[in-house]
Amino acid sequence: MKKYTQGYRLKSHSMKVTQNNVIMYSEASGDKNPIHINQDFASKSMFKETIAHGMMIGAFLSEFLFSEFGDAWLKKGSIDIKFKLPIFMNEDITATSTVSNIENNMIKLNIAVIKKDGTEAVKGYATVKI
Repeated sequence: MKKYTQGYRLKSHSMKVTQNNVIMYSEASGDKNPIHINQDFASKSMFKETIAHGMMIGAFLSEFLFSEFGDAWLKKGSIDIKFKLPIFMNEDITATSTVSNIENNMIKLNIAVIKKDGTEAVKGYATVKI
């Protein structure tokens, strides 16, 4: 098992958010909110275009953490995130994380989703018992 220390940075993961990704997520989740899938509707919103589902981005973060911690993430992981900015179609995003604390085999991580321009779209923390 990997030895984690405070300040350790997990290998980041990136993806491009596309309308096709969002439509597939909408179908799988049953979330048909038109702000995500209907350009005409979204054009009249404060965002002016479709945006990714927040929970789609949450799933991206969970996949990122699973890639690092495997079954430990599935069995004893938790996540708490805040959405700071919308994520639009064709934006490149990157999940990042740094170990902030380790105590009694419980790792606490600062996590974020960063847009290509460097702005932070999502911020929060995760914990996983190893």
